[in-house]
Amino acid sequence: MSPHVSDRLSEYMDGALGVQDVERVRAHLDTCPACLQEYRGLQDVQQLLRGLPAPHPREGFMERTHWRLAREAAAQPARARFLSGLREAFAVRPFRVALVAGALVVVALPIVWMTGSMGPREVPLDSDAYVRHYVMLSVDRPLADEATSTFVSSDLPEQPIR
Repeated sequence: MSPHVSDRLSEYMDGALGVQDVERVRAHLDTCPACLQEYRGLQDVQQLLRGLPAPHPREGFMERTHWRLAREAAAQPARARFLSGLREAFAVRPFRVALVAGALVVVALPIVWMTGSMGPREVPLDSDAYVRHYVMLSVDRPLADEATSTFVSSDLPEQPIR
């Protein structure tokens, strides 16, 4: 902050300063006669302005202003209206989230699909090992019969019959 607070006096009078700045300005006004004189001058001007009568616009001013603004808005190019509509749409957070999620689906899903990451993985199937495993699990169940145990034992090396 500069040694004098004359650049902050208007904000001080309007109540637009933070607590620490208000304290600094008050402390400076207590010690600096030049800034205090300028502050009192601003207070006098403010008092004079408050004493003036409120301005009254000429008759029809509001209607003329309304129609002039409507005419300018209608003359605005379609592209500018489209862009301002987009800006308003993107200002809504749920719309932005949905747009990003949709873009990810549209872009990422085909890429993942084309790389084959989502498809079934090809694993060579050893059908004999699968059947042996299934049969071994079901041998001790009551539904297992002689054919099942014969099938399992047929995989063992043959021994000569005596």
